[in-house]
Amino acid sequence: MMDDIERQLLEAGRPEPRGEARARVLAATMPLVRREGSRLDRIWFSRRWRTAAGLMLLILPGVDAVSTRIVALAPMTEVRRPADAAQAVEMAALEMGLTPADAAALRAQAIAATRPPTMTTLRVETLYRGSNR
Repeated sequence: MMDDIERQLLEAGRPEPRGEARARVLAATMPLVRREGSRLDRIWFSRRWRTAAGLMLLILPGVDAVSTRIVALAPMTEVRRPADAAQAVEMAALEMGLTPADAAALRAQAIAATRPPTMTTLRVETLYRGSNR
């Protein structure tokens, strides 16, 4: 229950400051307070921006699903595995941009490097004949 004092306080109006005091306070505080809202406030409270954000939330998962299917349907390139070290050298040389002739020369060097050394026998007679001339 309300008594008389509470009722009088509720019915009483708030006292308003005098006009000159109000003007002085507003003049001192207005440089500190911007009248317009921030850019984020304008974006969020704009119906267009909220609609665009909602549509993007609906569209992006669909685009993601479609792009995943497109990648899954794309033909896969075959990876050629080199049969031996010489072919690997040649493939690496071609991928680095060397000419086919240079790559073939490198392949030949790789083949020569992987072969075991052969023993050559020299005849003493051929050495003797070559030195007497």
